[in-house]
Amino acid sequence: MARNLMIAVLLLILVGSAGAYNPRNPEGKFLTPEQWQRLGVMADSSHFFDVRHYRLDLTLAMTSGAYSARERIAITSRVANLDSFSLYMNSLVCDSVKRGPVRLSFATPSNLLTITLDTPLPNGDSTAIDVFFHRTSGTANQGFYWYARSAQTLANLAYTTTEPSDSRYWFPCWDEPYDKAERGCQINITVPDTFTACSNGLLDSVTTNVSARTKTFWWTHRYPISTYLMNFAASKYSTWHHDFVRAPGDTVESLYFIWPADSARSVTAFQNMPDMLSFFSRPDVYGPYPFEKYGMVAVYPFVWGGMEHQTMTTIHRSWLSGSDWGISHELAHMWWGDRVTCFTWPNIWLNEGFATYSEALYMEHQQGHAYFLSEMDGYAQDYFSEDAGQRFPMYNPPSNQLFAWGTIYCKGAWVQHMLRYVEHDTTATHSLFFQALRAYGDSLKYGTASMADYQRIHERFYGQNLSWFFNEWAVLAGYPQYAVNWYGVSQPPNWRIVVDISQSNGSGAPPVFHMPVEILFHLAGKDTLVHYAVNSSPQRNEFVVSAQPQSAAFDPNAWILKRVTMTNGVESAAMTPGSKDFRFEQNTPNPFQTLTEFSCGLPSDGPVRLCVYDVLGRKVRTLLDGREKAGTYRITWDGRDDHGKALPGGVYLCRFEADGQSLILRAVKVR
Repeated sequence: MARNLMIAVLLLILVGSAGAYNPRNPEGKFLTPEQWQRLGVMADSSHFFDVRHYRLDLTLAMTSGAYSARERIAITSRVANLDSFSLYMNSLVCDSVKRGPVRLSFATPSNLLTITLDTPLPNGDSTAIDVFFHRTSGTANQGFYWYARSAQTLANLAYTTTEPSDSRYWFPCWDEPYDKAERGCQINITVPDTFTACSNGLLDSVTTNVSARTKTFWWTHRYPISTYLMNFAASKYSTWHHDFVRAPGDTVESLYFIWPADSARSVTAFQNMPDMLSFFSRPDVYGPYPFEKYGMVAVYPFVWGGMEHQTMTTIHRSWLSGSDWGISHELAHMWWGDRVTCFTWPNIWLNEGFATYSEALYMEHQQGHAYFLSEMDGYAQDYFSEDAGQRFPMYNPPSNQLFAWGTIYCKGAWVQHMLRYVEHDTTATHSLFFQALRAYGDSLKYGTASMADYQRIHERFYGQNLSWFFNEWAVLAGYPQYAVNWYGVSQPPNWRIVVDISQSNGSGAPPVFHMPVEILFHLAGKDTLVHYAVNSSPQRNEFVVSAQPQSAAFDPNAWILKRVTMTNGVESAAMTPGSKDFRFEQNTPNPFQTLTEFSCGLPSDGPVRLCVYDVLGRKVRTLLDGREKAGTYRITWDGRDDHGKALPGGVYLCRFEADGQSLILRAVKVR
C-alpha cells in the first residue's frame, strides 16, 4: 500500500479501521519475533480449519451499495471431528448456508458467522460450504465502497479495498493474513451490460444475459492469496494493456482499467510499466515476476494512494497525472507483500519497507544515484519528523500505527538499505543482500513470513548473527544521534587522527547502535576512508595517516539512518580545566538566535584569546585577543563573523585560551 495523498487524513482513518486489532498477547506484553513465529504454528490451526479456496458470485445493480452474493468456501479440518466453525462477517446479512443440498444451521454472533456442520469433518478431510448473503443499500462504506457518478467519479463505481482486516465487510472469510487460500480464488461479478468488472487473476470469459441486460465477468486466480489481497472493481471502464515478455513464449499481460476520459493520460502515466517489470524481474534484483498477470484500476474517491491487490492494484485516480514512485511501489508488492505476505500485522514492515525501498531502487535505475540519495534523504526527514511527535518501534507498532508513513514505510526502507551496508553489498553490482532477498522470496514464495524468517535467511547468506541489527533497528525504536569530534596530531613523518564518538539516542532507543561507521578524511593531496565497528558510547579510535587531515565527512555515502553533529576539536586533555580560577562557562542562552553571552575567568594577568570556529575548524569570529587582567569577564556574541555577516544556523566551537590552557564549548545558533 502506498502513502496517502494526505498523511493526516490517513492516520485518522486508520484509528477507526485498525483499532480493533490488538498485537499484544493476553497479558499485554509485546511478543518477540520468536514468540510470533511459534504463534504461527498455533495461529493457522487455532480456528481448527484451513481455507483452501474462495469462490464468490456477486450480482450488483450498480445503482446503490446493495448486492447479493453466493460464496463457496473450501476448507480442510485440522482437528478430529470438526462439527462447527466460524468466519468473520460484519455489516452483511446471511440468508442461508448449505453443504451440497443440505441446509445447515448458522448463527451470527457479534462480527461472526458460526456454521454447524450436518456431519462432523474428520481431521485432514475437506468440504465445500455455500453461503448465501447480501449487503443492503445504505450500509456504510467499509471494505466495500460504492459511489454515484459525480464531477470526479465519472460513472457509478463499486470497489473493494480492505487492508488490514476489512475483507469481512464484503464477504464472510477467515480474515487473517497467515491463512492463505492455497488454491486461490474465483470472483465472478454480474453487472449491468454497460459496466466492466475486474478482479484478481485472469479473465476466463464474459457472458451476456440479453434479457436481463447484464454481463458476468468470470475471473480466476490460481495462486495462494490472503483475504486482504482479494478485490474487485466495477464501473464504466475502458481497458488497454502492455505485454511483458517474462521468457520466450511466456508473456505477462499488464492490464489497465480507467474511465474513458482518462485514457490518454493513462498512456503517459503507465508508460514506464514495462521498464518497471523488466527492472524488478532482473536476475540480480528480485527475479521473475511471480504471477499470471498484472493489472491496475483507477478509482475515485480512494483513501489510499494505491493498494497492492494481488495482480490487480487499485490506485487513486490522481496518479494518472504521473506517479512513478507510487506505481513502482505497488508493483514491487507483487514480490514483497503478495508472493511473500507478512505472517501477522506486527510484521507489516516486511511489506511496506520493502516496497518503499523498491521505489528508491527503481528511481535510481531511472534517474541515477544522486536521485536515489535524494529519495532516501526524504524518507529520513519524514521519519525524523514523525519520530519527534511519537516514537514507537517498527516491528509490532501500536495498532493504530500499522501504516505510519515515517516509521513503517520510511524507516523500513532504511533498514533494508542499512542491512545491505552491513552485508557489504554497497556497489552498483547487486550481490549478497540481493541474493539473500531472492532466497527469502523463493523459499517462502506464495506463503507468509515473519521477521524471524527474514533474519534467519540473511544470516545464512551473511554467515554472522544479525540479532543485534534487527533488535536495535526493528524491535526497539529510534535512531543513532551521534556526536563526533576529531582532531589531528602531528607525529612526523605521519599524522595521528583521533576520533571520539558518543550517542544520545533518547527514550525507547538502544543506548548504543552497533552499526559500523565510515569517515572520509580529506588529507593534503588525497582522501582516506576509514571503516570501523562501534561497540560503546563514548568510544575513541585512532588512525595513522600520511598527511595532515584538513576536513572530514561522517558516513559520506549515506548508508546510515542517523543525525550527527561533527566537530573538529582538540585533545581531550586540553578540554579539561586547569586551575580552579580558570573558567569558561556554557554560553546563555544556548541555543541562541541573535545574542548569547559567555562567562570566563582568568587566573592571572596575561594574554587571552576567545575565538569561534565552525565545525570544519575554520575560525569565523575573534571575540578576545590581547592582554587582560586577572578576573571574570562577560562577553557577548551577536552570531556574526569577523566581517559583520550573520552566520548560518548550526554548531560552533568556542575556544578560550589563557595561562597556557584552553577550553572548548559548543554553541548552537538557530536560524
